[in-house]
Amino acid sequence: MSDPTALSAAQQALAQNARFLARCTRLAGVGAWEWQADSGQLTLSESACELLGLPVDRVPTLAMLLARFGPDGAAMLDAALQRAARDGQGWDVELPCAVGEMGAPVSRVLRVVGRADEDENGRRVGVVMLDVSEPAEVRAELERALERLALATHSGGIGVWDLDLRDGQLSWDDVMWRLHGEAAHGQRIDMARWRHRLHPQDRRAAAGALRAALRGGPQLEGEWRVRWPDGSVHELRGTGRVLRDAAGRPLRLSGVCWDVSEPRRLQRQLEEQRELLEVTLQSIADAVLTTDARGRVTWLNPVAQRLTGWSGAEALGQPAREVFRPQREDSGEPLPDPVQRCLDTGRPTALPPGTVLRARDGELRAVDDSVAPIRDADGQVRGAVLVFRDVTQQRRQFDEIRWRASHDGLTGLVNRTEFSQRLSRTLERARRDGSRHALLAFDLDRFKLVNDHCGHAAGDEVLREVARRLEAGVRGRDTVARLGGDEFAALLENCSLEEAVHVAQKLCDAMDQYRYVHGEQRFRIGTSIGVAPLDARWPDADTALREADACCMTAKERGRNRVQLWAADDIALRAHQSEHRWATRLQQALDEDRFELDLQRVLPAQGEDDGRLRGELLLRLRERDGSRVLPGAFMPAAERFHLAPRLDRWVLRQAVALLAQDTVGAIASLSINVSALTLQDAAYHDEARRLLTALGPARAAALCLEITETAVITQLEEAARFIEQMQALGARIALDDFGAGSSSFSYLKVLPVDLLKIDGQFVRALMTDPLDQVAVRSFVDAARTLGLTTVAECVETPEVLLELVRLGVGEVQGFLLHRPQPLTDVVAAVPEATSVY
Repeated sequence: MSDPTALSAAQQALAQNARFLARCTRLAGVGAWEWQADSGQLTLSESACELLGLPVDRVPTLAMLLARFGPDGAAMLDAALQRAARDGQGWDVELPCAVGEMGAPVSRVLRVVGRADEDENGRRVGVVMLDVSEPAEVRAELERALERLALATHSGGIGVWDLDLRDGQLSWDDVMWRLHGEAAHGQRIDMARWRHRLHPQDRRAAAGALRAALRGGPQLEGEWRVRWPDGSVHELRGTGRVLRDAAGRPLRLSGVCWDVSEPRRLQRQLEEQRELLEVTLQSIADAVLTTDARGRVTWLNPVAQRLTGWSGAEALGQPAREVFRPQREDSGEPLPDPVQRCLDTGRPTALPPGTVLRARDGELRAVDDSVAPIRDADGQVRGAVLVFRDVTQQRRQFDEIRWRASHDGLTGLVNRTEFSQRLSRTLERARRDGSRHALLAFDLDRFKLVNDHCGHAAGDEVLREVARRLEAGVRGRDTVARLGGDEFAALLENCSLEEAVHVAQKLCDAMDQYRYVHGEQRFRIGTSIGVAPLDARWPDADTALREADACCMTAKERGRNRVQLWAADDIALRAHQSEHRWATRLQQALDEDRFELDLQRVLPAQGEDDGRLRGELLLRLRERDGSRVLPGAFMPAAERFHLAPRLDRWVLRQAVALLAQDTVGAIASLSINVSALTLQDAAYHDEARRLLTALGPARAAALCLEITETAVITQLEEAARFIEQMQALGARIALDDFGAGSSSFSYLKVLPVDLLKIDGQFVRALMTDPLDQVAVRSFVDAARTLGLTTVAECVETPEVLLELVRLGVGEVQGFLLHRPQPLTDVVAAVPEATSVY
């Protein structure tokens, strides 16, 4: 039996301890409560009630207690209690708690620690709560700061490291591991392992930076390369500070590190590009000058130094307007500073065309420039760059090209294109203000004699002298032009017809006195001049020029070396106007394909006719009303206006096409005419070579090209060359109108023709004129000697035909035998040829 006195003393001590514990827990802000899992009994200490804001004199329900922690906290604590009761698992959490009346609740943070115990009464869960509101707030703020720091460092790729100098332990965060190409291995890393990761060439520098910081330097600062496990090399930049104790002894070295591989790569690339750019700017032909935002020079490349006359050191800091001084080429007037204009507007600018640069020594150079603003990343103008080049030579070349485009290279006079433009402008002014002007057309009278007897070089010399005399004979404001060949024209602005005639007569007299001397030969070079008014009566400048040209031709026909004034009722002038109209009609007919071909048969005079088709193709013009025009009406105009080569090319194409379709050889010979102008036409030569090459020599042998004797008089060399080319391709050549010239037989010595076509003037009166019989006999004898075939034209009577047969003429052609018919009709009448056309 126990001692009552001892029991009472123990109870008193126990109560005293309980009161002491209650005071301590209250002072420490600690509260406790216990939950009996089997019975659901809840026991709270007074301090627990105070922490939870519950009444001390009344035991709350578990639901009331849990409600203080809010829905989420209540659910969590309830689950923790059930788990602890079930399997004895404890917990240690911090939860927010609402304390006080609902109208003015007080929030605090409680650390809630629970453990499960088991005795004879069953399993109970004991819970201890500690008010950690203030530490939790501090910790939360610290955590928020750390989160912000971690966010900044992690998002920025910044690793944090710490070196404990007392034990040499190095700590890394996860980013530091990534910066070294590895997954995180915890926070500890050996210093030797870190040094091993350093690039061998950077280990000494890194160790030196570390020693300098420990010896009292302000901080650790440096860059070094590290080698990743995959072999790649990366550049890192690190910075750190030394933490020391009160005695100044170093305790820790803490800092951060980040990857600068890309910035350094870009920096090296930028430096390389800058170096390359500088080398390029030093080497390029363009001059480059840069300025700051105030327009002061910051740099010049060598070309800019040479063009401006300023060295780089002298120009540095000078206003750009002092170094680059542009001015107008024509007036010498200084131009505004383009650099300042660019800086003021913030837009690229350039100097006007025709700018020259006055160098420091006063030398002028033609320049072409452009100025652009230099902007920073924010778009602010920080300066300007002026790029300019010396275009003196190019401008001279351009001026020369422009001059050549508007002037005749031989005489230096304006050419046809430029003259037409000036003529059009003057005519437009006459229509606008009623002013009066005059137009002169010149044609040299005996220029061909110089070309034929002395050569083209002599002809060029004559043309230059004529140009000089014409320019000297007109007024200073007048325009003299060479239109082509020996054709010239003059535009007399603000000039009456009377004064124009006076100027023209003076020029005519001056040219009449001119003699060209070549060795012992003297040539008189005169000119025929046509004068026409230039006013609003003409619809266009071309019409006015045609009228003046017609006057010039009239002057030539009326005796040469004279002046012909335009008159509306001049019959000869109207004839020339008719030629001009024919030129227009021929152009339209060519464009509309209104030309046709007739064929006149050529028959053998000796031997039997084999029935194959032989004939000469004759050109006809089909008018829009259906009527047909013979070539005698339009060929003079075609020759005069250089349309004959186009007509001859058309005929050539038709003849070759007909021969190409003749697969059975029904056509023995087709003759076509080649005009004098065509002999000089390179386009005809090229097309003839192309067509005959495609046709082949077998069929080309059926084509005969007729060249008139008069055509070869002035083109003997070209005619001989053309004949040889055509014969080489299989075609035959006939010398047409043979006997019409004074040197017919001499041509046979130099022209390798195949046929002689005797001029009709020797055939028509063959029975009545003995001289014609002698001529024809001599022609036949000459042809027989050379192995040529003779063809007699204009056979119109049976008597003439029999005489030609007796004289030995090979072939005959004329109205007695066949009148020209449309080609399609003739071809259709030949049985074997009906399929070829």
